[in-house]
Amino acid sequence: MASTYEMVDLPIQRGTNAGAARSMPRVLLVAPYAPRGGGMGRIMAYLSAYGPQAGVQFEILESRGSGNALASGWHMVRAAARILQVAVTTSPVIVHLNFGEGGSVARKGFLLMVAHGLGIPTILHLHASDIIGCHEKLPRMAQSLTALVFRRARTCIVLGPLWRDWLVDKLGVAPSRIIVIHNGVPPPEVESTNQRADGFSLVFLGNLLARKGLPDLLFALAHMEASGCSGLPDWRLSVGGGGDSAPLVALAQDLGIGQKVQFLGWLDRSAATTLLSQADALALPSYHEALPLVLLEAASVSVPVIATRVGAIPDVFTDGHDALLVAPGDRAALSAALTLLMNEPLLAKQIGQNAKHLYYQRFAMESFVEAMAKVYAQLGSAAR
Repeated sequence: MASTYEMVDLPIQRGTNAGAARSMPRVLLVAPYAPRGGGMGRIMAYLSAYGPQAGVQFEILESRGSGNALASGWHMVRAAARILQVAVTTSPVIVHLNFGEGGSVARKGFLLMVAHGLGIPTILHLHASDIIGCHEKLPRMAQSLTALVFRRARTCIVLGPLWRDWLVDKLGVAPSRIIVIHNGVPPPEVESTNQRADGFSLVFLGNLLARKGLPDLLFALAHMEASGCSGLPDWRLSVGGGGDSAPLVALAQDLGIGQKVQFLGWLDRSAATTLLSQADALALPSYHEALPLVLLEAASVSVPVIATRVGAIPDVFTDGHDALLVAPGDRAALSAALTLLMNEPLLAKQIGQNAKHLYYQRFAMESFVEAMAKVYAQLGSAAR
């Protein structure tokens, strides 16, 4: 299992009661686990690593692989075959499918219907940032099939009320089958170390997709520079994420801030953790998000966050208390938030400390695992 995804090798507590482990259902955890598979694979890898603490028996099933059509189809067939095999040899068993947008719905929807046809309890775990908008663009027949898939799931897990209400109002899912569970992340491997000794270090971590809003961040920083705000410290922006950086490099140069922006490419977990621990702030001005793990990871190391009011972010973070929140696309507000954090180090420190308190209240991995274990136990009991 450890070779499937780099993030499953985490420190966990041993000595799980063997009887408790036997009483829990076996869980087939279906998600994309390739190293660049995004937050969906990461959170499931974390869950599988911490599962033994709660006596949960996990088996990871890769759903996409490298992402090309041939590999995705092969992994989908293999996952379906494994579900069938386990269904006739293991009891009880649960299939936990993690959904995104687009092809993810088609792949996981097929596997969910396979499990449903075999009488296996299924969990549909929705991580998608813009599935509502994507669904509205589908042909009517595809919309109906998607709704059928969601209604066939025994339990739907969502990250916030936005998706809960959508499932009920638009797809006809029974409210009793929907549970809101926020993501969790492991405790920090290292604590924050940056004390502004050499200026203000700003970090962006995320794939270089249009929806992540990185151009807005570059424009906001350039506006801040051009406005001539007095007292601003020397700043730098480090960008970590996979994708084509050439247009963004050119934009930074055109805006006159090219010398202050460094594009680092895709970073593994260790490098990303180190970069975040040395940051004075994290900026994620996205147009669409679910509940990004990087925000929770920043909170765990007391790094203040500037983010947008999208997805579940405004449900869990409070503007001015444990984060600074702006509207997506509002470059002036983003520039003002950056200026505030740079000019008010005591405020930035307080926001970071409040965020760390929030992390231990709501996003600690143990809380997430406990919530998931309760869902598995309930479905396992019903399956007996």
